[in-house]
Amino acid sequence: MAILNPIKQRTANVLDNVAEGWSRLWDKARTAVTRFTPKKREDDLQTQGSEWLPATPGWSVLGAEIKETGKEIVVRLEAPGMEADDFDIQVIDDSLLIRGEKHWQRSDTKGRYHLLECAYGEFERAIPLPRPVDDGHAKAKYRRGVLTVTLPITKAYQARRIDIAR
Repeated sequence: MAILNPIKQRTANVLDNVAEGWSRLWDKARTAVTRFTPKKREDDLQTQGSEWLPATPGWSVLGAEIKETGKEIVVRLEAPGMEADDFDIQVIDDSLLIRGEKHWQRSDTKGRYHLLECAYGEFERAIPLPRPVDDGHAKAKYRRGVLTVTLPITKAYQARRIDIAR
């Protein structure tokens, strides 16, 4: 029995390490994991072949970066396979809300898929902003699968140096 105790302890340590690793990974990635909801519209030509849509994952990762320069906040969101018109972007309270739809694209009806890892459908991603922004002067561009939103920081919250009078 004395031999089993070290094995039990090592096994418990390994399981604790795996659990901690998954917990840390989830903490870092949970905001990037986004639910995609396929639309069911018979009149939409892009839904032809929609028999494949239930087989696609309903979740995908939309990775983001938030950079603050002192005068503006720049948010980059990786969203490949879309067009600029597929996005709806708003600032609500202290979050940047990005909604969109990634359309199912199928060029032919021959053959069958063996692997479908791309998610399609409508999605919504809320990205918390670190400072209040002037959404009236925000700019957005979409190039090469990356949506970049530039939001000026409101003047009341811009960092500025205060000199000490001598």
